[in-house]
Amino acid sequence: MNTAVQHSFSEDKNEGLLCYLNLDIPLHNVYDFIELSRNGINKRNLLFLAKKIDFDLKEMVIILHISERTLQRYTPSKKLSQEVSERAIQLARLYCKGEEVFGDLEQFKKWMQYPSMALGMKQPKELLDTTFGFQLLNEELTKIEYGVFS
Repeated sequence: MNTAVQHSFSEDKNEGLLCYLNLDIPLHNVYDFIELSRNGINKRNLLFLAKKIDFDLKEMVIILHISERTLQRYTPSKKLSQEVSERAIQLARLYCKGEEVFGDLEQFKKWMQYPSMALGMKQPKELLDTTFGFQLLNEELTKIEYGVFS
């Protein structure tokens, strides 16, 4: 009997994530995300994400912890490092979840712009430069999803 735990994600959420990064590979479980992070996404995928979520290059480099000059030197097909790829994937997953919770990407983008009492009067967007910020925003989205407003 196979007792391995299959760490799966919702297929619908994965479909949304694929369109955020413009990927053509299936992502069925956490191991696929690990593999994608290790292999890296390319600059073209990253720029597609930035355009979809209305982030400029300066905002992206702050979140990704990479210099603007370094990113500019990458060719469109060049793979980003594991760390940068992982952060970009986290960002795509956050926006995918936000769109699902708010029912509309534009509504979620507006929410990301405005200070929130639940977040210490910070704009949600300001918290994206740390892993803890991503965690906090995911928790806040889960609360909103289940009708728990703080």
